[in-house]
Amino acid sequence: MATFDQCIIDGVAGGAITPEIGQAARESYADAYAEAVKTLGPGEADRLAGKQVLDAVQRAALEAKRQQALAIRARRSLLEGIAGLKERRGYENVEALGGSGGQPPKGGWVQGGEPPKEGPFKNGARAAKALPLIMRNKGGLSGGPFPSVEGRALAVRGLFDARMAAIMEKFQSRLGFDSPNRAALGNIVREAFGEDTGDAAARGLAASWSETAEQARQMFNAAGGSIGKIADGKWGLPQSHDAAAIYKAGRPAWVAFTQPLLDRAKMVDKLTGAPFTAKRLTVKLGEVYDRIVTRGLIDKQPGEHPGVGALAMTRGEERFLAFRDTDAWQSYQKSFGQGDAYVAMIGHLDDMAKDIGLMQILGPNPEHQWKWLVAFAEREAAIERLGGAEGAERAAKSSIHQAQNMFDSYTGKTNVPVNEKLAATGATIRSYLNGADLGGAILTDMPSAPMFGAMARSFMGIKFQGDMGQLAGLLASPELRGVARRMGFINEAARDGLVSAAQDSLRSLTAGDKAVAGMNVFARKLPSAIMRLEGLTGSFEARKRSFRMSFMGALDHAKAHTLGDLAAGNGQERALATELAARGFTAADWDAIRATPSWEPKPGVKFLRPQDIADTAGQELGLRVGEMVLNGEQYAVPVSSSLWTRAALLGDARPGTIKGEMFRSLTMFKTFLVNAQYQYAEELFLRGVARGYGTYGSAAWATAWAAGMVGMLTLSGAMTVQMKQVARGLDPLPMNSPQFWGAALMQGGGLGILGDFFYAQQARNEKSAPIVALGPTGQLASDAWDLTGGEVQDAASRGQHPKAHDHEVRRIAHDLAAYTPGASLWWARTAFDRAIIDQLQKAMDPDAQAAFDRSARQMERERGSGAWWPRGDIAPTRAPNMAAIGGATAH
Repeated sequence: MATFDQCIIDGVAGGAITPEIGQAARESYADAYAEAVKTLGPGEADRLAGKQVLDAVQRAALEAKRQQALAIRARRSLLEGIAGLKERRGYENVEALGGSGGQPPKGGWVQGGEPPKEGPFKNGARAAKALPLIMRNKGGLSGGPFPSVEGRALAVRGLFDARMAAIMEKFQSRLGFDSPNRAALGNIVREAFGEDTGDAAARGLAASWSETAEQARQMFNAAGGSIGKIADGKWGLPQSHDAAAIYKAGRPAWVAFTQPLLDRAKMVDKLTGAPFTAKRLTVKLGEVYDRIVTRGLIDKQPGEHPGVGALAMTRGEERFLAFRDTDAWQSYQKSFGQGDAYVAMIGHLDDMAKDIGLMQILGPNPEHQWKWLVAFAEREAAIERLGGAEGAERAAKSSIHQAQNMFDSYTGKTNVPVNEKLAATGATIRSYLNGADLGGAILTDMPSAPMFGAMARSFMGIKFQGDMGQLAGLLASPELRGVARRMGFINEAARDGLVSAAQDSLRSLTAGDKAVAGMNVFARKLPSAIMRLEGLTGSFEARKRSFRMSFMGALDHAKAHTLGDLAAGNGQERALATELAARGFTAADWDAIRATPSWEPKPGVKFLRPQDIADTAGQELGLRVGEMVLNGEQYAVPVSSSLWTRAALLGDARPGTIKGEMFRSLTMFKTFLVNAQYQYAEELFLRGVARGYGTYGSAAWATAWAAGMVGMLTLSGAMTVQMKQVARGLDPLPMNSPQFWGAALMQGGGLGILGDFFYAQQARNEKSAPIVALGPTGQLASDAWDLTGGEVQDAASRGQHPKAHDHEVRRIAHDLAAYTPGASLWWARTAFDRAIIDQLQKAMDPDAQAAFDRSARQMERERGSGAWWPRGDIAPTRAPNMAAIGGATAH
């Protein structure tokens, strides 16, 4: 009689099962048979082991069919959205191929459609133009009527954060470097592993974590994933793996260390449906080791992208390694992990949301689906060109290139360092410079904030009245901030380090801290600490939450009306109806949304939250509403380090290469205008088209709008220039000169350092334009040379140049002021400079005071401005001369 093992061999030979499944099934059968034959005869052992493996193979086949159906459903949804975008751009005869169903259409995946013969969209290529929006959608008319990958991930993460609000409030960093309440965290960890600590508060917080982690697991699996549920429901916490430490230990040592810490009873072998045997677990741990140290590349076939593949089959390791108790988990984290328990929880939910967003939009195998979409867009453009749209293929090529860079950035391909040491060094330097340079960023950010907020509210149909009061309340009231944290959106401030979100608001661009392991902890956390100390974290957070709350309040107010009523209503209602339609919400969708009960945290204060919509009208609608709010938020709080700008400015330049590190340095502090142009230019043009102005009329209308924006930004820049003057111990500048308004124009446009060139040929850091153009890293290199090679040159010339010592002293003083952490804080900079730097310079250089006086006379001659706290003085000599604004001189 043939054994089950022989049946597997025959199945592979006959094509009934794949070789991969066949090999795994044979290995699993061998282990199961070895265990069963200890107590049963050979025949019965073969039958029992064979049944276990056969059941598992059948489950795998059903799972494969489910994933195929999900992939087709995702494709239909994508094509339906692309068709909607085409129709909004004037296409005719578009076949949507949308709707539901798990089978491809009988006629094949051919959409077609004819671009308009005239007007701004006559070149076609709308399928390709949709690809960047599929990665990250926009609000308003320039966005697409579909959800996007990153937008969905952010909406999902918002649902998680709402559940985790209590934990985040307790353990989030306050100053960037602190880790508050970490002593209390231990009880939460033990409760999560099922231990009774007697701490009721810890038990409640642990339950919040477990419920959120379970929600993440279910959403991941619903999107096509395959993460098993721990038998007793007590998973504990995820693991963060230090790949470098694991590689250094080696496979045998890592497996030997890890295996005794695990609870095999909780670890179910998918191929048998039973707990792992010791032998099978050893083999499996070896596979886990290979995946960790190679970042998953061990599983990839040539041509596939790092970190991407059948995403549905990933995320198993974090659940697979089920530790027996808290002590075992902590032992592993101490030897081979990264971060504490809070960091592990937040990081796990971030990663899960990112993968859920990718799978919900692109299906269980996003890489395969994306390649298909690219090929589809190329074919569509070629067909349109044959039909007479001359520029279709050229336009498609550009959009596809941009979209591919966005996909690679999101999935991590372009974040995998080539040379890890070079990448880590570059990232550390940039993080340190971010923290050292940007202590006055809030002075640039705040004056322009009301303008962007007002424009976003006009686009989305939200009242502006009362916004500043709400903003002030969010800054001052812990109760109101607590309400905002439960609105169903991401709590950016609750992430230790806060590197990426901080740099967004600081209008800079650096590599993500997850891309490079081993980044210096101090440098990594410095930007976050400076942001908090200067007040920008609170301002940035409050502006976002104010917009979100306003939008949720507007939705609650509007739910009394049908979509048709809104479209025929007043200006605010029409704007909201336009936004709903632009995001693809139908009248039926809106009816389902407006049936959701209001959330009323205070009597008379009502909101329509995404999580409540998800509970009432379905998760998909709730997530779409959440993303709609986030799309509008991009206009209200424009940032620089968006997925689009990273793709546009870095392209495929990976960290750890000369090109990648140079690009990352050059783009620091210079990307705000790039992103603002991307956000606003097309939107303003399309609003002109919607008014029937035609191509040229719309361009003129958008230009007029842009001119108004520039004017408002110039006014905000003027405020920033004057605030920075006073913060530096100087009087305000006279505002009756072309130089001042040129500087204000540059400052308001986010190009602050260029404003100084309107007054002098040297930049404010005493570097010439070519050095400034290289970015902060180039300036650092120049300063380092001045203190090393430059000193050698000075020493050789001191006999001929007796003033060389003076230059050396000034150079040292400059570097101390420029690179001391916290010295750039707007409220501390002048005191630090006068009380420490100037006094040090005077002690080292007897002629320092004379140099200070010469500099003051030059400043007054070039800028018409004196100093209320002169260089070299321990204390201010007078109050700032506010009359200088009109040209009056202080006495």
